[in-house]
Amino acid sequence: MTAILTMGRIFRGRWLATAGLCWLILVALAAIFAPLVAPYDPLEFDPLVRLSPPSQEHLFGTDHFGRDSFSRSLYGARMAIVIGFGSVVVALVAGGLAGMISAYFTRLGHVIMRIVDVLMAFPALLLALVLMTLLERSVVNTVIVIGIVYATTTARILFGMTLKLKGEVFVDAATCSGAGHASILFRHILPNLVSPLLVQASFIFAFAQLQAAALDFLGLGLPPEVPSWGNMLSESRIYVTRASWLLLFPGALIILSVFSMNLVGDALRDSIDPRFRNDIKGV
Repeated sequence: MTAILTMGRIFRGRWLATAGLCWLILVALAAIFAPLVAPYDPLEFDPLVRLSPPSQEHLFGTDHFGRDSFSRSLYGARMAIVIGFGSVVVALVAGGLAGMISAYFTRLGHVIMRIVDVLMAFPALLLALVLMTLLERSVVNTVIVIGIVYATTTARILFGMTLKLKGEVFVDAATCSGAGHASILFRHILPNLVSPLLVQASFIFAFAQLQAAALDFLGLGLPPEVPSWGNMLSESRIYVTRASWLLLFPGALIILSVFSMNLVGDALRDSIDPRFRNDIKGV
């Protein structure tokens, strides 16, 4: 009940953000219940109906193998959720630890943050491409690579915030009371970083969808047999003039999901940071 009241307070008066949250809930439900909702097996070939336009039998049409695009889109939602959450976990754990340790242990921090700066010098997609060329195509490797890409930004953000919190009175009090370094970091500093971490997680989740789709489109992401929105775009690009719906539906799903997650992230940021609370209304 408390969580529902909190969500209601955050999204009150923000109709676009509320609509975005509803869309994300719908995507999550589609991912969870895909085996029950999907009318066809997403991997089943039917050459007799290949490249069929949207119809009552095939809501999103069929691809060049005769596979039902609607069923593949539902299972693609699963991959979107898995990659999004997995990337968030990797980015927050790796980037969070790097940023906090760098700010708390200054000498070690100079080395860690210089490595972070080098990685941040690469465009996100280029860094992901370089890392994926060193690994085989799989769901786990895609999650790890995207998580590492956005761990650099997380590390930089938490470095600055931890550096500021390190000089607060409550940290000095914990030090004087004999608390160890681990206790100060994880019992006193980390709880004060939860709110910005939640906001950062929402944006990582959104950008992870774009990175995953880009990697799939370039042939370096998920294995081709895995139903995902990026793979659907990659496989159908040569049929853009014959079967444009094959690009339309997965592309629209990616755009709507990323846009919705950004709206939710903005709502979380505005509710947490008082500087933004009264800037924009109704968004």
